[in-house]
Amino acid sequence: MLTYFDRQVHHLAMMKFVPASGAASRMFKHLFNYSPEGVSQLTESFILNFSRFPFVQELSAKLREQGISLEQLKEENRWGEIFEHILGPAGLNYSDCPKGLVTFHNYNGKPRTAFEEQIREGLAYARNKDGSCEIHFTLAPDHANQVLEYLHQKIALDFPYEDIRISQSEQSKASETIALDVHNEPARDNEGRLIFRPAGHGALIENLEKCKADLIYIKNIDNVTAEDQCDDSVFYKKVLGGLLISLKSQTDVLLNRIEKNDKNAAEDALDFVQHWFQPGLPLDMTSQQLSEYARLRLDRPIRVCGMVRNDGEPGGGPFWVRMPDGHISKQIVEKSQVDLNDLPQSKILSEATHFNPVDIVCSIKNRRGENYKLEQFVDHSTGFVSEKFHHGKVIRALELPGLWNGAMALWNTVFVEVPSSTFHPVKTVNDLLRPGHIIQ
Repeated sequence: MLTYFDRQVHHLAMMKFVPASGAASRMFKHLFNYSPEGVSQLTESFILNFSRFPFVQELSAKLREQGISLEQLKEENRWGEIFEHILGPAGLNYSDCPKGLVTFHNYNGKPRTAFEEQIREGLAYARNKDGSCEIHFTLAPDHANQVLEYLHQKIALDFPYEDIRISQSEQSKASETIALDVHNEPARDNEGRLIFRPAGHGALIENLEKCKADLIYIKNIDNVTAEDQCDDSVFYKKVLGGLLISLKSQTDVLLNRIEKNDKNAAEDALDFVQHWFQPGLPLDMTSQQLSEYARLRLDRPIRVCGMVRNDGEPGGGPFWVRMPDGHISKQIVEKSQVDLNDLPQSKILSEATHFNPVDIVCSIKNRRGENYKLEQFVDHSTGFVSEKFHHGKVIRALELPGLWNGAMALWNTVFVEVPSSTFHPVKTVNDLLRPGHIIQ
């Protein structure tokens, strides 16, 4: 598939699509409200390994400008003040910036953020025929200008001879939903106004539909690795892309044969569907009905998803799901979608062998080159209620079907096992101490 990718990809337009609206504050939540009398295990590990974090040099420089010695603060165990400077505006201000602007790696005094690592990785496998590289970031409205200014400055300074085309979009405000309190009554803020919440990353299906590329890679902003360890990621991105190109090509050929009433097209198409996407055939159908069934099963978006072995990371995984009409479908299912009170379902979840690292390559165009209406392929029954904190209060928010969960439920899906060396998420700042983030 690697050779096939290299041979075919020059005929296609590629793009990298990176959901990047997440706030950095979530990474550092164990540092908020620090108290020496009640130190969590995460906070203790952070303190013991403090000098290993890639942003320490920047923090020290910030403090030095104010006449403050970071070393002295450490020697005097004034960790509350150190945390304030990591999180607050007098220092790194990580409590009010997107996760992508946190320094993830440090190369001999040269810091790199997750945004920069995503760009460098994209250049390694997502170049178009003319050498350009298109990357689309979805950003939070409050941070969009800050991020775009950073990206344009970074590209001008560090990539002056590269044709890097950055685009961005924001989650539609129309997708926000009213929040409820613990009594399931409309939640209100301190001034009595109704609280509306973003409806989760599932709302980004609208943003994805507007992308014009033939081949779109989807990857979370925090899933990057140090540059000297990214060879596996690049290799498998190309392999996944090669498989998608092959599946898309075969799908288009079969759909054209069905349209031309090729007498063997329906049988070949059904064999293809059963082998790659969905087992089983409907019963008691005429040949004409089977031909139409094959057309409907093939004429939809396609995604190839890399899956890693399940090592206990929090999140969803690949499962067979029985849909309301009875057919079996491949889905990425989150824990929040499973009824944990149903013992057989809970057992299936606990015995999952693989985990979803959000390593996806997809095609959202039909054989005529038009983008599918992706809303038509959403399983709306998979929306869910999540609990959030708003100014110290617990609120309940309705979230749309997740982008790679229910929002893609009716796509044609293939799962491919990829090695764990391609997966290096940073959910808490302590994850930056994992091997994939240590400069060799």
